[in-house]
Amino acid sequence: MVLDCTDNFATRHLLNRACARLRRPLVSGAAIRFDAQVMVFDLRDPESACYACLFPENGEVEEVQCSVMGVFAPMTGVIGAMQAMEALKLLTGIGESLNGRLLLLDAKSADWRSVRVKKDAACAVCAQPSR
Repeated sequence: MVLDCTDNFATRHLLNRACARLRRPLVSGAAIRFDAQVMVFDLRDPESACYACLFPENGEVEEVQCSVMGVFAPMTGVIGAMQAMEALKLLTGIGESLNGRLLLLDAKSADWRSVRVKKDAACAVCAQPSR
């Protein structure tokens, strides 16, 4: 299992490719300003999306640096704790993981949202038959 606590897309995509190739769960977390997200990509499940299904490697994503935009300090603790909880659930087989769901936190309103994420049949990373 890999817990992604990085702050750039290049590293996230590198970790995702490794997890897809080795069929290892990836617990991803990110925070910027007052927004954060956490998701599990359990690549042992052939129906699971990978990070590239959600954020394609060749996609039009603006790289925003935390050092420029800032991060509301408690967000990293909240998301880190959520990642640890998801990792422990996967390791012990207890409960239901966030696999297939992107959990979003808006700290300004203290609002959590959950969004379903499906595998992209044309994904360049996880839809490859040879992986």
